[in-house]
Amino acid sequence: MRSFALSVAAAALSVGFVLSPVRAATDDDVARAERIRAFDNRTLGGTIFPHWLPDGVRFAYLSWATAEGAGTVFLVDPRSNSRRPLFAAAGFAAALGKASKTTVDSKELPGWQLIGDGREIVSTAAGRTYICSLPSLECRAAGDLTKAGLVPNWATRSPDGEWDAFVWNYNLYIRPATMPLPDVSGGKPVANDGDGNARFAQYGDDYGFQPTGQREGCDYPAPPGPVDTTPPAFQPPPPGSIALTKDGERLYSYGPRWKLGAEPATLDADRYRPTKAAITWSPDSRRLVIHREDIRGVGIYPLYSSTSNHPIDHSYLYAAPGAKHVPQYDLYIADIAKRTTYKVDVPANGVLDTAEGENWSVDSNRLLVANSTRDFKTATLFAIDPATGRSRALIRETSNTYVRMSSRGDANIAIDDKSGDVFWFSERDGWGHLYRYGANGVFKNQLDKGDTVFSQIIHVDGEHRALYFAAWGGEAANPYNRHFYRINFDGTGLAALTPEPGDHDIRWAPAGGYFLDTYQSVDAPPVTVSRALDGQVMQTVSRGSDAPLRAIGWNPAEQFTVKARDGVTDLYGILYKPRDFDPAKRYPVIVNIYPGPQIGSIGEFSFQGGDNYASRENESERVRHGEGMGQALAELGFIVIKVNALGTAERSKAFEDFTYANVIDNGLPDQIATVRQLAKRHPWLDVDRVGIFGHSGGGFAAAAGMLTHPEFFKVGVAESGNHDFRTYGWYWGEMYQGPLNTAADDALYAKQANYTYAANLKGKLLLIHGDMDCNNPPGQTLRLVDALTRNNKPFDLLMVPEAGHQLPPYAMRRAWSYFVANLAEGQEAKGK
Repeated sequence: MRSFALSVAAAALSVGFVLSPVRAATDDDVARAERIRAFDNRTLGGTIFPHWLPDGVRFAYLSWATAEGAGTVFLVDPRSNSRRPLFAAAGFAAALGKASKTTVDSKELPGWQLIGDGREIVSTAAGRTYICSLPSLECRAAGDLTKAGLVPNWATRSPDGEWDAFVWNYNLYIRPATMPLPDVSGGKPVANDGDGNARFAQYGDDYGFQPTGQREGCDYPAPPGPVDTTPPAFQPPPPGSIALTKDGERLYSYGPRWKLGAEPATLDADRYRPTKAAITWSPDSRRLVIHREDIRGVGIYPLYSSTSNHPIDHSYLYAAPGAKHVPQYDLYIADIAKRTTYKVDVPANGVLDTAEGENWSVDSNRLLVANSTRDFKTATLFAIDPATGRSRALIRETSNTYVRMSSRGDANIAIDDKSGDVFWFSERDGWGHLYRYGANGVFKNQLDKGDTVFSQIIHVDGEHRALYFAAWGGEAANPYNRHFYRINFDGTGLAALTPEPGDHDIRWAPAGGYFLDTYQSVDAPPVTVSRALDGQVMQTVSRGSDAPLRAIGWNPAEQFTVKARDGVTDLYGILYKPRDFDPAKRYPVIVNIYPGPQIGSIGEFSFQGGDNYASRENESERVRHGEGMGQALAELGFIVIKVNALGTAERSKAFEDFTYANVIDNGLPDQIATVRQLAKRHPWLDVDRVGIFGHSGGGFAAAAGMLTHPEFFKVGVAESGNHDFRTYGWYWGEMYQGPLNTAADDALYAKQANYTYAANLKGKLLLIHGDMDCNNPPGQTLRLVDALTRNNKPFDLLMVPEAGHQLPPYAMRRAWSYFVANLAEGQEAKGK
């Protein structure tokens, strides 16, 4: 067979007992690796995405599992322990395509939902809404959405069903929900957003809400040069619309919240169509609260495409550490009856993602809003009087490093509707736990305790004064596995509800009474069951099988435990071997790293499956963080290792803070300690041939490994790295490295930048970056390239044109080839 790389591994001459070197990767190895990388994890079954029916009890899910009838939508009723086929995805796609005169891919269905007590499906195609009858699957245009009982996807409907709220021309509007909405477009697209999604004239009957001219992970696009403040010629809003504000402007607009990685509407998009904004209605529908984003003064980062006849400017608004102006938002309350709005009396805030952190009391007389100072060292929960917008501080949290308000972005703030008690997440005792306060802000008690880490509030049961929550650790031997619990408000009566080993993902039934539990482990595929509130299994909904994976040459990863650099702290990791692993051979090692701090190299210790990490019901092929760099990479003749090092999340506060203000550490000494300990256990690990790979923060860490530990790491591939925190997002550097206000701060930041250590490079380093990356701008890598060049260091560089932060499969294959050519071959195994 032909070798994947040009050279062939040299044979080792035996002197006493030696381990043989691994042969070069063959075309068959590469083909198997590609099959594993591209494997569709949905076909395994076990993981479901429930589409809840209006009764909040029954749900439907689309299964691609071979064992369940691939492409079948099932209707499940846990009350009767029933599950029956409802319709086929292929038939639905064909019917929707026929009605819309477009092609609909059955494996990438647009969003859909069951309505009419499960007798109809509502979905969109070509920018219009369609209703399809069951079981005939005959589809018709929805026409007037109000008659069909649907909410335009650009609006947020009030709880009483009377009003739709939305943003138009940067201002807040409402319109009667019962007023017909004419289809002015006739269903004919007038433009294209560049991604194949049709846009429609003015308001039409529906919108795909696809941002135009926007790239994944980008912030707001900005025009080259000074911002044009000339008022545009706006289109009129939909008929019957009532303006609640008139002072919205381009850079200080009511509406979409600024958030890196989200897909906010472009600034110009609001001129032509309504926008679903960050709006939260009060339960009595008398008021709503809306974000007003302030991005005035935020700097413009240059970014341009070079693949056309003339470079195209894609510059955008972006704030780095130390910037004078950073994105912030104010909160406004709108009084529907009075047609007035007023600003909430809390400081402008661009720090916390409080999508679920604005909590109305059940009587609509109080609003809770979380806020943080820019340095992230103080977080405050404010109680707002909705009638006036006046606030008072209810709870205040401080830290010498940074306050983590929640776990993985879940805003863990909740109100008990009966007592008014407030539940608040804190790491004040050294671990992430939940605390209870009275409605007046007086501390009552801590709920969960010990060396577990609270994950998420699932449900508050005021009637029985109990709270349901998920937490890492607890019943699990592995602290990175989540389990589900019930506990009384006073902290007594803790009950574990998910006894099976592994990681448990919980979804609460909207009507209550039961919950869905999807559990899995590294070597066991997912299983989804419905459980009663005492944890008893009611029904096994879907059971995954790894047989399709094993049929293509896959074998499961292995878990391990080692000690950190201190020789005391336990670290947890996973290890991948090639299918044809031979313990008589000696294998080069590749460390796949992500340094955190918000997560580690391993997310949950869940079933690894194929290396594409598909996690949604409809998942288009794309390479994301580390795709193809687990089991697929191991198939090329490597042992691939991932470990959550010191400085990552889901452990104690001290563990998490370990690399604070010293991000260049990256947990690398722990990665090295891991490899050395594993090599003592397993002589088939070759510690003289160790490579390192990482993407994004992992790209920063991989390059740092090559530059700060050149004696250990021989080959590295660093993708899309944020190699200097001074040129990355302000919210990241200032949170994890500290403020950047003085010359001393700048010097400290410089010590964390990879270019500072460019002279240390000894091994083979490949840097990869997309020239349209607006998460980690390409200047991050080019600054390191400049330093390596000035130090006369040989290295390799791949700039991928038109690629954003997520890279195409070509980059992954170049990384594969680089490791095979420089690490797997050309070095003889050492004798023992």
